[in-house]
Amino acid sequence: MKALVIGCGSIGQRHAVNAARHATVAVHDLDPARAQAAAAAAGAQAFGDLAAALAWQPDVAIVATPHRHHLPAATAVIRAGAHVLIEKPLADTTAGVEAFLAEAARLKRQAWVVCNMRFHPGVGALRRYLPRIGRVLYARAHYGNYLPSMRPGRDYRELYAARRADGGGVILDAIHEIDYLTWLLGDVTGSLCDLAKLSTLDIDVEDYATLALTHAGGARSTVTLDYLRQRKSRGCEVIGEQGTLTWWSDGKAPEHCRVTLAATGAADIDVLEDLPDVDAQAPYAALIAALFAELAQPGTTDLLDAATAAKELAVALAARDAAPPQTGAARR
Repeated sequence: MKALVIGCGSIGQRHAVNAARHATVAVHDLDPARAQAAAAAAGAQAFGDLAAALAWQPDVAIVATPHRHHLPAATAVIRAGAHVLIEKPLADTTAGVEAFLAEAARLKRQAWVVCNMRFHPGVGALRRYLPRIGRVLYARAHYGNYLPSMRPGRDYRELYAARRADGGGVILDAIHEIDYLTWLLGDVTGSLCDLAKLSTLDIDVEDYATLALTHAGGARSTVTLDYLRQRKSRGCEVIGEQGTLTWWSDGKAPEHCRVTLAATGAADIDVLEDLPDVDAQAPYAALIAALFAELAQPGTTDLLDAATAAKELAVALAARDAAPPQTGAARR
């Protein structure tokens, strides 16, 4: 099995190292230094030219380029005969998405999108224990992380997350929440959104957003996202007719993850998971392991398929673009 990683930033290098546990790996980046660094970390071959990398005939490629380049790179991959895993979000616009999906279907190539939160112990526990709370009525999810602290040693203003032109903003960056709420509660059939740039950070994107979602089965959910919270926090509360599941993750390195069940009529809260130091690398490794398992036995893993990711992208963009102008992020 041969795997190609396209884009050798921090996440691309991580994918290359994880993929090397399952396949022979090559990497490609327009920056030779980044390509060589990723190759050295993964014991891989480096290509400076995409055509040469695809001529290497990989079985699968992982696209970890900036958002606006996801679809062009992924299209080149499937036309070269490989399957493709694309970093989230699928793209920063819906333009070209349907054409890409149609091309993948025509060429009989599989396409998936990275949503590593599906492999996080908190989200995994919510999904595993969901039947214990009966019919779900609503859920409340949140994510917050201070943008200047997200990439230590880097100027936050240079991150894609800080720039609209690069597909930034907290809604697309934290599309994980839309994904796992869809995974738990069903397709989104309606949405409302309030967003704003509340801080004085030097960015031209929203740093705060609250989305209200309606799901196909009738359940409702809300999700609050921000780049403002000085201490990273993530979690979700799911309320059903027979109880409430609560996942709470606090901090980063270490991250304390706790999942509880408050059953209707029960006097005590049942602690289902209590992990004082979550391995932050484990969900990424599990996702890449799932990729190779999926290649061997299609339909057997929790990977996010590109068609579902396209629906989630449409939800995120529709919510963002429909927000009232007076609360929108400043654009420069």
